[in-house]
Amino acid sequence: MAHLPDTELRRIGRKVAGHIMGPGKVKRVDVVTGQDSTDQPAHYFSFLLDQDRDRQVAALLRTRLAQKLRDELLAHDDPGYPFIRILSQQDWDKRERA
Repeated sequence: MAHLPDTELRRIGRKVAGHIMGPGKVKRVDVVTGQDSTDQPAHYFSFLLDQDRDRQVAALLRTRLAQKLRDELLAHDDPGYPFIRILSQQDWDKRERA
């Protein structure tokens, strides 16, 4: 199984988010690779998106992003599970990394 480099993971994240959100809606994508709480491979994606603040819409968006990212990662033979955060500009500026 392959572990994709961060640059490729960001490219995949931007592509997937753009496909789901539409053109011009993806402002930034960041990713940190590590392990989840069970020591399995994981990718922690952070997205800065041009979107509304409706909680139900945001929850659905996170679910759709996670599902599509998982499909893409498996297609690239990457075992990491995607975890998703959608941040506001203010939160993006305060984050340490993904």
